[in-house]
Amino acid sequence: MAYKYFETAGHAAIYSRFRPTTPDILVKRIVSYVNEKIPNPLKLAVDIGCGSGQSTEALGPYFENVLGFDPNKTAVDEATKKYHSKNVKYSVGNAEKINCTDNSVQLVTAGQACHWFNLPVFFEDVKRVLVAGGTLALYGYQLPRPKHLKTSKDLSSIVDQLYGETFGEYALQESRECYLGRYTAEKYQIPFASSSILRDESVVVEQKGTIADLVGYISSWSAYQNYVKQHGKEKASKILSEFENELMDAVGEKSKPEETEILVSFHYFLLLGRKNSQ
Repeated sequence: MAYKYFETAGHAAIYSRFRPTTPDILVKRIVSYVNEKIPNPLKLAVDIGCGSGQSTEALGPYFENVLGFDPNKTAVDEATKKYHSKNVKYSVGNAEKINCTDNSVQLVTAGQACHWFNLPVFFEDVKRVLVAGGTLALYGYQLPRPKHLKTSKDLSSIVDQLYGETFGEYALQESRECYLGRYTAEKYQIPFASSSILRDESVVVEQKGTIADLVGYISSWSAYQNYVKQHGKEKASKILSEFENELMDAVGEKSKPEETEILVSFHYFLLLGRKNSQ
């Protein structure tokens, strides 16, 4: 991978707590695509860049075995600590050399992760491990769209300003290609796909939380972590505090951030490509 997302146990814990779990409706869409060429029971799925396990665990009900790989041991440790599914295992590994035998995997997924990969090398290795007719699924979500639960006041512009202006120069190009670009660049087109790549942007998930939860989510951004590296935790925390205050002023509530409820929408995008079945 070009960028090691988790570097500390603390960051892995933040990611585990605040990042959304892969929605079942998205997983069902992926599995349905796999089943077009490979009938149940499905044997093996691999999740690359698994982080703290949210995307990996979502595959468990549909496959006999699921393997999650991430280059950072702290992330793998967090996933192993949090989840205990018997058919899901986590290991340190990277996207460019998948620890699976040739023609052994029916599905490879990468959720909110492939923008950090060396994509040409990754695509070649995915082609190697996939069975004939096997699927590669690449997906992610755009910047969160929060609104105040009581008044439905849209707070998205405050999030956009934080990402695009405050953290603008600290948001790496790879991150922008995900949050803003939705994997539409040519580099994300799956080269071994036997037919046209399927793009699906129909999945939108809403989840309740608080303004404090949203601030916690922002602290998991690579842009924020990059700012911390360059300027220190104290200055970075001050920016988060100012962001939190701006949100509270916008909703006009007198309660605390951890008591101020919001509804956050995550708009997903999904790319599906299949290895030639011949």
